[in-house]
Parts: sequence; C-alpha cells; structure tokens
Amino acid sequence: MSKKVLFLIFVLISLVAFSKTVITVHYHRFDDNYAGWNLWIWPSKPVSMEGKAYQFTETDDFGVVAKIELDMDLEEVGIIVRLNEWQAKDVAKDRFIKIKDGKAEVWILQGVEEIYTTKPDTSPRVFFAAAKDYNVIEAYLTNKIDTKTFKNIKVTVDGKELKVEKIEKADPTDLSETNYIRIILKDALSKEDLNKDVKLFIEGFSPSTVYMLDVLDNLYYDGELGYLYSKEKTIFKVWSPVSKKAQVLLFKNGEDEKPYKIVDMKYVGNGVWQAEVEGDLDGVFYKYRFESYGKVRETVDYYSKAVYKNGTKSAVVDLKKTDPEGWNNDIRPPMEALEDAIIYEIHIADMTGLDNSGVKNKATYIGLTEENTKGPGGVSTGLSHLVELGITHVHILPMFDFYTGNEEDKDFERSYNWGYDPYLFTVPEGRYSTNPSDPYVRINEVKKMVQKLHEKGIRVILDMVFPHTFGIGEISPFDQTVPYYFYRIDKTGAYLNESGVGNVIASERPMMRKYIIDTLLYWINEYHVDGFRFDQMGLIDKKTMLELEKAVHSIDPTIILYGEPWGGWGAPIRFGKSDVAGTHIAAFNDEFRDALRGSVIDEKVKGFLMGAIGKETRVKRGVVGSIYYDSRIKSFASDPEETINYVACHDNHTLWDKNYLAAKYDKKYEWTDEMLRNAQKLAGAILLTSQGIPFIHAGQDFARTKNFNENSYNAPISINGLDYQRKYEYLDVFEYYKGLIKLRKEHPAFRLRTAEEIKKHLKLLTSKTRRIVSFMLVDNAGGDSWKDILVIYNGNVGPVEYELPEGIWNVVVNGQKAGTEIIEKVSGKIQLEGTSAYVLYKNE
Repeated sequence: MSKKVLFLIFVLISLVAFSKTVITVHYHRFDDNYAGWNLWIWPSKPVSMEGKAYQFTETDDFGVVAKIELDMDLEEVGIIVRLNEWQAKDVAKDRFIKIKDGKAEVWILQGVEEIYTTKPDTSPRVFFAAAKDYNVIEAYLTNKIDTKTFKNIKVTVDGKELKVEKIEKADPTDLSETNYIRIILKDALSKEDLNKDVKLFIEGFSPSTVYMLDVLDNLYYDGELGYLYSKEKTIFKVWSPVSKKAQVLLFKNGEDEKPYKIVDMKYVGNGVWQAEVEGDLDGVFYKYRFESYGKVRETVDYYSKAVYKNGTKSAVVDLKKTDPEGWNNDIRPPMEALEDAIIYEIHIADMTGLDNSGVKNKATYIGLTEENTKGPGGVSTGLSHLVELGITHVHILPMFDFYTGNEEDKDFERSYNWGYDPYLFTVPEGRYSTNPSDPYVRINEVKKMVQKLHEKGIRVILDMVFPHTFGIGEISPFDQTVPYYFYRIDKTGAYLNESGVGNVIASERPMMRKYIIDTLLYWINEYHVDGFRFDQMGLIDKKTMLELEKAVHSIDPTIILYGEPWGGWGAPIRFGKSDVAGTHIAAFNDEFRDALRGSVIDEKVKGFLMGAIGKETRVKRGVVGSIYYDSRIKSFASDPEETINYVACHDNHTLWDKNYLAAKYDKKYEWTDEMLRNAQKLAGAILLTSQGIPFIHAGQDFARTKNFNENSYNAPISINGLDYQRKYEYLDVFEYYKGLIKLRKEHPAFRLRTAEEIKKHLKLLTSKTRRIVSFMLVDNAGGDSWKDILVIYNGNVGPVEYELPEGIWNVVVNGQKAGTEIIEKVSGKIQLEGTSAYVLYKNE
C-alpha cells in the first residue's frame, strides 16, 4: 500500500474520530414556495467524499433553516440547493462553504449565486435581465408589477440613460400583472454599447446588470479564432464582444503563477479581440483575461490547440513539430459508401489497460500502436485484436480534454473515467499520453495512433459531447469568455438542464454553431479523423446538424456522422430519429436494440435473442435498414446509411451481463453458459447481416462482462478493461464474429446502398413458427457473386424445423460457425439449432 493511501486513511480516521462540523443554512425563496426543496452537501476539503441529502427542518424570519452535523473536522463543504431528487437546481453550479473552527452559518437567496455569511437584504430584485435585441430587454423579477400601469423603469449605458418606449408582458399568456416583462427601448443599443455597463433600474427593486444574449448573434465572425503561429510572430484572436478590455497573459512554464508578459488586445470588430506578439512563441503558455459585467475573469482559450496538464494553461505550439514521420502521406483507408462501415466502440484505457493485454504502454494512445501483442493462450490483443477481428472503424469514447480527474494520475484503478465531462473540445485528453505536462506529446501520440490504425485499414471515429460541458462559470472557458451566451438558460437566468448534467450548450447560437463546425474540421484536417459520434445528438438543433454535415462531407463524403437521437430524460428533442431522413447522418436504432436484447432499463425483460415473443416485426424493420419497406415494415430512415444497428454500447449492461441477468428470471428455461454463448452469437449474426451500419461494443465479440455494473463511467479499470482471458475462454464467440465480419465485407448484398435496392432485392419470408425471422437477398443483390442468399434467425430456445425454398443451398453460417466457406449442402427441410442464425446461398 502506498504512503499516499496510508496518509489518506489516517486523515479519514482522524476526521471521524476526533471532531465534528456543524453547518447552519438559511434559505429564502422570493415565491415563499419551499415544498420539495432540500440540500445536497458533501465534504470537499481536506478530502472529497460522497454527498448526502439534508432537509430543512425549521423556519425563521428569513425563510427555512437546515442544521447539519457531520462527524468529521472539515475545512470546506460543497452545497447544492435542489428540488426533490434532482428535479431542478436553484443555481446550477456547485457552490462551497468555508468552515472555521468546526462551524459555519450561511444565508442563501433563491436564484442568487453568492452565498452570504451575514443575513442579506430580501427586498425585491431582478433575477435576470437580458438584451434580446438592440431595442429589447427582457427581465424576470422576484415580485410582480402591472405592465399596464407601471412607469418607473430606466435603462442606462455607462450611466447614460436610454429612453424607454414601453413595457409589456414577455409571455403573451400572462396577465398584465407579471414578474416576466419586456422593455422596448426608444433609444436602441448600438454595437458599441454591447461591452459597456448596461443597467436596469426598476422602482422598488435593486438595480440589475443587463446581460447580452440574443443581441450578440448580430456580431458573427467568420474567420479563424485561437492562435495563428509563425516563427516571426503569433496572432491571438478571441471572440468576446461583451468585454471592455481583453489581455493575453504569457507564461514561460506551465507551473508559473505570474505571467512574464501581459499583452493588451485590440478590439477589431464583430466581437473579436486581437493581439500580435513578435518573436517565436513556440512552447509558450497563455491565458486570456477579460473585463466584463463589472468582473475580471481569467481563462484558457476555448479554441486551445494544446494545453499544459489538466488544462490549466493553453499553449502555443508549432503543430508541424507534432507530426510523426510520414504524416503527410497518411491517407484514409479506402471506403466506397457509409454502409460499408463496421464500427467497434472502444475506450483508450480499456483496450490495453489490463496486465493481460501484453501491451507495454498500457492505457495510452501509443499502446494502440503496438503490434503483435499477445494475451492468455496466445490470443491477439490491443491493435492486433482489432486487425484480426476485421472491423473497419473504431469509435473512441471521448478523448478530447475532459475535466474530471488528474491527468498525472495513471492509476486507472482509482482515476478511471469515460470522459463525458467536456472541458476543451479541440485538445486531446492528457491522461492517455505518456507525458501530460508536455503539450506536444499528447498531440504527437494521437497522430501516431491514427496513423497506425489507418495503416492497418481501420478508420477512426471520435465521440463528441457537444450538448454540455462539465461545468459552468469559473470552470467553463465558454462562460468565462462570454458569460451565459454559449448555454441555454431560462427566463430566470438559470442554466437549463436538458442534458441531465446541469447545463446544455446553445448550439443554435451562431458562434456556438461555428465553434462546433470549426472543431470537427480541425480534427479532420489536423488529426486525419474519419468520423464523429454525437452524444445526446437530440439536443443539437437541426440547422447546426445540417450545416456541419455539409461542411464535413465537402471534405470527404465517406466521413461518417451519427449520434444519439435523444437527450436527457424529458428534454425537448431538436434533432431526433424523425429528422435524420435524407441528411447523410445516422441515428442509433434503439427500436432494433430493444427488440433484440429487451429493455435496457428492466434487466428482467428479454428480447428476441432469448426467446421473447412478439418481436418479429420490429426485428424485420431493423433487417431492412429501418426504411419504409411496406405499410407495416417501416421506421425512421430513408436510406440504410441512416441507421446504426446495435445491441450494446458503453451505456447500460454489456450484452452478456444483460442476458445473464435476464436468464436468472426466466422461469421456463435453465440457461447454460452454452445457451448464453448462442445468444451472443445470434446478436452478431443479426447485426452483421441486416441492412444499415453495424455497431459492436468492444468485447461483445468475446462475451464481455463488467461484473453487472450498468454505469461503469468511473468504475476501476479492473471492471472496464478488456479482459483478454475472456477472449481465450470465449474464442468460439470471437471466431464467429470474425467470420460474420468477413462475410459482410466480401458480400455486398448485406450492405445495399439505397432503399430502392433493398425493396427490390430483399424479400421478407413468412413463417408459421413464432420467433422465426427469415428473408432472401435475390438476383445478385448489390452485384453480389451469390445469386440468392437465404438468412434465417431462430429466436426459439429449442430447435425448429424449417422448410427451405426450392433448390440446393450452401450453408456458410449456422449456430456454431460463420464465414464464407461452405459448411454443408442442404435442401428440402433443415433442422435449425436453438437460438441460432443461418446463412445459405445458391447460384442456380
């Protein structure tokens, strides 16, 4: 056990054994509605621990009171005021209370970020005021006013008053007496006013700052942002139209607290500040300092290309120096159409993180460049495993710079994370590099990884998480640069929680849309990336999705784009399954997934793979690529390239774990290991012989288990890592998937290009036996060398007799073996094994 671990254990014992902390929290709501509101409090210093809910138990003249006793001596606790079980937060950001001598007493006002150590004024105030246009300001008040009679409202710009034409209710469904008002200015704001102190004065209310929101959309900048490097000089450009002043802070070293040089930036129009610094800045670190809304904010560049460890400083680097040898000759592996993709979802640390991977540089980018690595029983691992399996694409879980964890902590048993905590989207994550402190290393190593995968015929897809960031305010470079603008907020100024993690990016804002597109193009051009998966794609607006598709496919139409057609629970969907038709963007096919595996929420509910009844129609819809095949077999896609067919991904239980758990509840059958293997094989067979784009969760091909952890986002590497002992033990499953991939790659009938081809060549067959789905691909479908192909899925646990169409058929796939070689010739009737797939062909 390390000295550090022993010290932490000693600290924890000391905290619990000798002291306690008493915290008193007073909470005031202007609406006097305290029903359901409670506190979530967690120790944060000297050690961070899990949180717990606490109730308000008393009242006073301020509001409600909670008294919390913790049996430990703390210096600081985190606090969130929440509604019920995370239905809402009062102030979205995490806040902290300092503890002195074991005690703290604080006062919190509804909707106000500051935590007070003395009782604050509770008189009426403006919750939030925002400029929606040059002549329109909307404000949400703690108390109602009558818009028909109220007159005493004033707006000033740096102290100079602007004439108000009228006030009205902002919500047309409100009564005239409302706390949500719209102010129409007779003297409109100008572009020059947007970085000045705009104040709103309402008689009887505290004065309020007016934040610039929709009005900023008029200041679109189409040029390059970030730094532009040359040996002679470096140009810094940043979009911050609300800033009165902007500076570049230059640091010689990543650890330096004070800059060696501060450079004033010049406002050049359209919201952009610019500075030119003479000389060679290669290797210099930098931050921005902005003065806006009466505060000074410092931040890294949200357009960073390189950073110091943990993203604490941006870095200027000569990107040409990061190119590995032969980088200019790196090309995408050939691909004719998106339907040719066979996607394998991986996590950088998972692929090589366990000892039995046989990889020297475990859990790193360059670990995926090591060739001929072996695991238990001599099975191939890491890169060699991918090559042997034969997939065409790897989908890599987030490897942009995410916030959670210390990049220097290489103990993935302690510091593992999936990475869905975005911080900087244009920089590789440092924890997978061999030296996160050196800005060059992570860039170079990612390029080496991409180059090696391309060399082996594998394209690279990045998992992008644009709908949200890890945090807001001080821990969001977006918020520090232009407060509130890049996020969706409600009328009270609260950050919307459509993503389920406390904030949601406003993709519809022109400069956020530009950032998203710029980011994708940067990864394509600088890192030679071949595709993108969009987390919670349903939260990104349709215009942004269409524009990014156009921009990306103007470079290469075979760059693959797909995403989740949903957001957080109950969130409004802006780009869902009903929107993808005709867009050259694909969506995860959850209907097909659920038909095959059963519920992802209720582990007891089985799917077709384990003999569930009534799934045949939905399986057929997946088989035809989710196109409109006929009045009953129809779904969301207009083209097979628009559906991602899958049964498992990083979310929820692995397929093996799901089926194992479902088997425990099966009262009809005693499921054996062999039967579960058969279900695993049947899943692969259906995915790889259906129209559309198949997607395989890493390790699905050898019955991957996560010990039944269904949300392993921060579980140890011992849970998440690919256990190649499992590959050795389930080699028959692996060989089956390998054979199916060979079959799909060699036979274009399984990857038809259009809905018209599918309707012409794919003939669904009827069966009197339940849990049977079968179809034929006829007349050399897609130019296939096989004239007619028959595919049969048997979802019955037991064997079934199946009457074949006329002729002598060559079996190339049965319940135990898959590939392109003839296993046997059959005619008339065939006995199907339980839980199995068959592929047969004839050339007569």
